[in-house]
Amino acid sequence: MTTDAIRFDRVTKVYQSRQIALADVSFALPLRSTVGLLGANGSGKSTLLRMALGLISPTAGGIEVLGERMHPGAKSLRQRIGFLSDDPSFPLDFTAISYLRFVARCFGLDRRERNARMGTLLRAVGLMDDAGRRIATFSTGMKTRLGIAASLMNDPELLIWDEPTAGLDPISRSQTLELLESLRGQKTVILSSHILGDIDRVCDRLVVLNQGQLLFNGSRADLENVL
Repeated sequence: MTTDAIRFDRVTKVYQSRQIALADVSFALPLRSTVGLLGANGSGKSTLLRMALGLISPTAGGIEVLGERMHPGAKSLRQRIGFLSDDPSFPLDFTAISYLRFVARCFGLDRRERNARMGTLLRAVGLMDDAGRRIATFSTGMKTRLGIAASLMNDPELLIWDEPTAGLDPISRSQTLELLESLRGQKTVILSSHILGDIDRVCDRLVVLNQGQLLFNGSRADLENVL
């Protein structure tokens, strides 16, 4: 049985034969760790996340997720993952309820299970009072919170959240961080964020990228020893 949630083995990604997004990157993330992904714009974070999700293939090297090789055709493997993009999009004519019901059906959840999860998740992200509103009327922060709920609908083993607190008001941001803290030790979470305070609060490990290269992978305590 694997002890790693994600393993990159000498992964390189080259775009259009001229842009090197990741260069010979190797690291492993333990199961049930909460990992902060750090790096400036252009450091390779988005490419790393897209490859971990199997949305794009590496130019060289291999990727394992939850003990299986990840690739664009790995549909069943992706069903074990919850993802929140940094700019989630939704069918604007749907309500929050109808959208989460749609997501649940995509994962094959039966009616009883999806209704139970839907209520729990809407409460967890603070959207119970707005669950019947059309998504077109939602603020940016409300859409982000709906995206968080959707990413948890399949009870995933691995969560990949890209900038989950960006655009949230202080109360919603606090609720999101509390939710992340409640998941600690239960699921593997990769959190990409520019808000260092959020990373420091909820993450027990860090992965730091710079210009496509891995600068650090380890615990916060290990980083402090390096510094």
